[in-house]
Amino acid sequence: MEISPSKYFVFIGLLFSSVSSMFIRIIDAPPIAIATYRLLSASLFFMVPFTVNYLRDKSTLNQEGVLLSIISGFFLAGHFATWISSLSYTTVSSSTVLVSLSPLFVATYNVIVLKERILRIQIIGILITIIGAIIISVGDFKISGNAIFGDILAFLGAIFIAGYLIIGRNVRKNMALVDYVFVTYSSSAVFLFALSMLLKIDLAVQSTINLTLMVSHGLISSGLGHTIYNWMLQHTTSTFVSTATLGEPVLASIMAYTFLSETPSIQTIIGGIIVIAGLYVFSRNS
Repeated sequence: MEISPSKYFVFIGLLFSSVSSMFIRIIDAPPIAIATYRLLSASLFFMVPFTVNYLRDKSTLNQEGVLLSIISGFFLAGHFATWISSLSYTTVSSSTVLVSLSPLFVATYNVIVLKERILRIQIIGILITIIGAIIISVGDFKISGNAIFGDILAFLGAIFIAGYLIIGRNVRKNMALVDYVFVTYSSSAVFLFALSMLLKIDLAVQSTINLTLMVSHGLISSGLGHTIYNWMLQHTTSTFVSTATLGEPVLASIMAYTFLSETPSIQTIIGGIIVIAGLYVFSRNS
């Protein structure tokens, strides 16, 4: 009998994913370019094992799975395009807290589409989370209009990542990890490249250091971090995986404070604590 891995492996993915904010801060390139190179690096990382599986007739590709994986890649591209861009306008703390609202959208999908029942305590958790998000946004509005725009982008990033996780949970039931992540990451890279061309964004790498940082960013945060998330989608629920990402604001804020001397405002700290508390109440009773 096959033994499923512990669901807490998700937190290893969380550790790798949390360093993304640090990379984005120090890479000298437009946000969409950073996102494009991140997904390109991740897809190239899985090209060899994907090709080997395909040549050995071990591929699990099917028409429906490929189509859903491409749609998943579209949502992932939307997530990175909005969230990475948000870091140009607001703080790491605010951005990562707001993008972690994805469990609310995952739960909403489960209630509306899958007709799952939502408990009163879960509704309370949602309301607590919304209050925390408002506190963060109000604090950033006092800082500047750019900060509130960054918060909106991060919020959109939460919606996109929720769609990505929901689709991934469905596809991973019948598709091998390598097949799913290669198709998803590759299609996401194509979508981001097309967006770069549409917005006339310069994708030229300015230096060897920049190229090294962007490739490392893709291999660590997506090749390892997001791939562990996708691996665990076959062994646990999308709600649990999305809820585990709530630790990212904490880790990212600690890293930003330690290495970038970026001190979060009191309102961001208070709002972040309330958001995480609300999501904990919600997920604990899911």
